[in-house]
Amino acid sequence: MNDKKPSSYLSMTRLRLCGLSVALVLGATHGAPAQDAGDIRRFAGESISFAGYSSAFNDKWAATFGKFFTERTGITINWIPSSPSKNITRIRASGGTPDIDVMLMDSANLARGMQEGVVGTVDPAKIPNMKKVPESLKIKSGIPSMAYRYGNCYRTDKFEELKLGTPSGIDVWSNPGLAGRVMFPSTTAAQWLITAPAIAKSAGGDDADVSATIDKLSSKVKAYGFFNSSGDMDAAMSAGDVWLTVGNNQGRCLALKKQGIPVNYATWRISANGKDYSDLINPDNLVLVANSPKKELVELMMNEFLSDEAAKASVPLFMFIAGTPPTSAAIDVVMAADPSAAEWIIKDPSQLFLPDYPAFLANLREWTTQWASILR
Repeated sequence: MNDKKPSSYLSMTRLRLCGLSVALVLGATHGAPAQDAGDIRRFAGESISFAGYSSAFNDKWAATFGKFFTERTGITINWIPSSPSKNITRIRASGGTPDIDVMLMDSANLARGMQEGVVGTVDPAKIPNMKKVPESLKIKSGIPSMAYRYGNCYRTDKFEELKLGTPSGIDVWSNPGLAGRVMFPSTTAAQWLITAPAIAKSAGGDDADVSATIDKLSSKVKAYGFFNSSGDMDAAMSAGDVWLTVGNNQGRCLALKKQGIPVNYATWRISANGKDYSDLINPDNLVLVANSPKKELVELMMNEFLSDEAAKASVPLFMFIAGTPPTSAAIDVVMAADPSAAEWIIKDPSQLFLPDYPAFLANLREWTTQWASILR
């Protein structure tokens, strides 16, 4: 049998093989740009609804990551001012057909959302950038967007007058000189569910033993009252009516300091589970809404948010409220933009206390009904 082919056939074969080799080499070294571009824009023209927090915070999201994401993918984002509690109510009332696809939820409210069945589960294979996230921050319903420190904010002028040390724990909070000058969050404040478990630990109490814990706290600390919002804290601290707020977001305290108010942030010393922690960590998360028909779009958005390119576009967002980014590359970008961010960047999330929120929620009714007894 004669297997020889014409020289023209062999030339064409060599040309095709050469072209294939070049394509393989380019693909191996640079990826497949055309394919990637087509893949990343496969949902161009579609939209997702994002339930964030205040309009001001949503605007910052839209101007940074939102702009980057839409330009890159062609997907538009509808920004909805909301809160975790409103989202839970809204999704439950939707009867399985939610009008929001993704929402911001801190870890405390995420535990509530899981109990209420309003959060979905993402496919990790669709979010390969998840590998950049520290293990302690990974969740099944989405990704962390940023993490905040919670500790104590105090009036430095008053503490100097009283010759008190840094208020890192109840040994200082209970000083007689601070009687009637300490403020705690009310049960209606967004900070309450986030910080109440840590306040209980600081009093030497337990999530399950509500009455005894409240008794310990009220007998040691004579409180001024409760704050319902960050604005309440800011006003009371600025006026000098309150000299110490327990469970304060570090970013809020630093913002007051920049305004010239004589305050400083005190690291919160928390002992729990046989370990000593420095501050409470509150991860804010991008969470998939249960039964959202836009699950694939949301997973694409999450993966993009964790990319190094998105980190560069999102620097103003992270710095807006002193939120530590979820990846080391993003942290490096923030530090390069503003070295003073070292004051609030969380380098090792595992060294901060993350409460067991499901355990706390198991006794939520007792906590909410008895909390006011702190003031007795």
